[in-house]
Amino acid sequence: MSDAIALPYLRWPFITPARGARLSITSFEVQRFDDSAFAFHGMALPDTLSRAVTKRRAEYLAGRVCARHALSALDIHVDTLPSLADRQVDWPLPAIGSITHARDLAAALVATTSTHQGLGVDAECWLSPRRADYLATSILTPGEQRAIGDFTPEQRARIVTLTFSLKESLFKALYPLTGTRFYFHDARIEGVDPTASAGQCTLILDCALSEAWQPGMRLVGDYADLEDHALTAVMVEADKSPTNLR
Repeated sequence: MSDAIALPYLRWPFITPARGARLSITSFEVQRFDDSAFAFHGMALPDTLSRAVTKRRAEYLAGRVCARHALSALDIHVDTLPSLADRQVDWPLPAIGSITHARDLAAALVATTSTHQGLGVDAECWLSPRRADYLATSILTPGEQRAIGDFTPEQRARIVTLTFSLKESLFKALYPLTGTRFYFHDARIEGVDPTASAGQCTLILDCALSEAWQPGMRLVGDYADLEDHALTAVMVEADKSPTNLR
């Protein structure tokens, strides 16, 4: 149905100033979604999604709707946003950006190369304590696990959710800059407050991604509580080089 995706809206829930970036958020209902929504929003259904399940089609379109909306706030107007061979978005120059979706929420964070060189955004549904404890060893480094050993089950669940999401945002910000894939144990996070509705933390790279991006590089991560979802972002400004991120 054409109204299965709500109208996107601009919001900035992060502590780090936007500095030219724009964040667009929407909600969508998979149960009410059908392919007529593509025509309604003026986008074609990609051939790569011809056999995809309804959930995948809905989240793809919701993310693109947010991206187009956020780009229009920068006075960059596009009809479609195709994908590259590695499934990254083919952003129109001079734009860069990142798209995320989780259950019924989609969001896109965009900017131009005049203000940012890398952007990553990620949304996750808050994990239950039982699920978080099950996933903790695959997401957290041994040091990160020790750091939350005395936390309550609910606090641990929030930390695991935020760590997962922040490392996803880190990957989305740095992969387009380096072309190198990395994984959850290749970075660690310090300074996350599980009780905060919004906060900042430090992400420390523990692997070499390129000649410029080496172990020990430190970046700021932002996180915010959107009720049912955690939303995180990593933003690398255009005037920040790897040498002065340490």
